[in-house]
Amino acid sequence: MSQWITSITQKIEDWASEKEVIYKLAEKYYHDVVQKEVVLASITKGDSVLCIGGGICPFTAILLHQATGAKVTVIDNNICCIPKARQVIDRLKLSEHVAVFHQDGRSTDLPFSAYTVVHFALQTYPMECVFSHVEKHVAPGTKLLVRSPKRQLRNLYNQLPSPLLHYCPFTVHNATRNIGSTLLYIKEGSHERQPETIAVSGASNSAAYRYPVAV
Repeated sequence: MSQWITSITQKIEDWASEKEVIYKLAEKYYHDVVQKEVVLASITKGDSVLCIGGGICPFTAILLHQATGAKVTVIDNNICCIPKARQVIDRLKLSEHVAVFHQDGRSTDLPFSAYTVVHFALQTYPMECVFSHVEKHVAPGTKLLVRSPKRQLRNLYNQLPSPLLHYCPFTVHNATRNIGSTLLYIKEGSHERQPETIAVSGASNSAAYRYPVAV
C-alpha cells in the first residue's frame, strides 16, 4: 500500500481530532459510505460490530453506532492512534458505545465469535491475510464488510483476490471517494458459495456485546 496515502490520511485525522470544524468536514466524506454499508449488511441495534482499522479518528465506527445504535469495538495495530482515538470518542460522549483497543486483526486474543459484523477499513494490511484469519474464526452467519478502492486507485491499496469479488453482494460509492465499493461476505459454512453479485443502494436497524482483550 502507498505510504503517502497512509501519511495523508493520518494527517487529516490528526487535524480532525483537534479541530471540530475539520472533524465535521472529514465526517461528511464517510457519512454516505457508512449509510450504504448499514443497508447492505442490514446492521441493527442488536449487532455487535468489530471495526478493523480505526486510525486517529474512527469515523466509520462512530457513524455505524450513530446510524444503528449498535455497539462497536475498534482495533488498530498502530498504538500511536489509540490515545487520540479514545479522546475523540470521549469528546463525543460515546465511550459506552464505541471502544478502541490496540490490537492486530490477526490476533489470536480477539473473541471473533462474539461479533455479528466485522468491518475492514480500506487500508487494512495485509488485507488477504487479515480477512482469511477473521473468516476462519468468526461464527457462521457473521457478516464481513470489506471496502475496495475505486478502479483508478487499485494499485495503491492491498486488496482481496478477485475471485472472491465475483460472488459478493456489494454497494457502489460516490466517485469522489477513494472507496469504490463495499463487499458483503457472509460466512455460511466451510466452503459454501456466496450469493450472486448484486448492487445495493438503500435501510435497516438488534446480540451480546463484548470488548476484546485489552492489551
